[in-house]
Amino acid sequence: MTNSIVRQLILKDWRLHRLQLWLSIGAGMIALCVVLRGGEGPLVAGAVWFFIALILVGTMLPINGIVNERKKQTLAFSMSLPVSSIQYTMAKLISTVGMFLVPWLTLLIAAVVVIETRHIVPPGAIPITLILAGMPFVGLCIMTGAALVGESEGWGIAANIACNSSYGLVWYFMGRVPALMADVKSPVPVWNPLVIKILSAELGLIVLILGLTFYIQSKKRDFV
Repeated sequence: MTNSIVRQLILKDWRLHRLQLWLSIGAGMIALCVVLRGGEGPLVAGAVWFFIALILVGTMLPINGIVNERKKQTLAFSMSLPVSSIQYTMAKLISTVGMFLVPWLTLLIAAVVVIETRHIVPPGAIPITLILAGMPFVGLCIMTGAALVGESEGWGIAANIACNSSYGLVWYFMGRVPALMADVKSPVPVWNPLVIKILSAELGLIVLILGLTFYIQSKKRDFV
């Protein structure tokens, strides 16, 4: 029964958000096509739009799937089932992270393939690309955790604003770190200690945020 309920909730979210996933993948692919035109202008425009596509889908999924579900009072579906707060949390974490991984992995793999095969961007840019792509993933987890734990529109919106306003600042400061930018034009990816530390920190944050969200939710008696 437990697995059946969780599966139903996950499938419901996938059905409701599949168009968003396809649109984000399409937008990211168009951005890569712009990059393929070559030149500084298309490269900058395509790269910016590529990451915007990841940021947008990472923002829409927790807002539409969790915050709006409460705001529009569509929790009736979940409430009609014998579902606990743990089951609901598990379903939301699996569906939200799982849905995000579809465009995230698709576009990230496509970007690496473009870099490695078309030689428009030096392979040395792969490490920084992975770091930048990891930021929307961390942001998704923060927004998902805030929406679930906070149980209100305000928490979700606050997390949304905090995450989306931080991307530009982080990118700005990262561009001024010599250890990160020194090897961007290298003919091969360079995995220096700082790159490894940042990637490990992003992965650690993702695991920590999801784990804390599940732990806090497990202490609640219900999710309504």
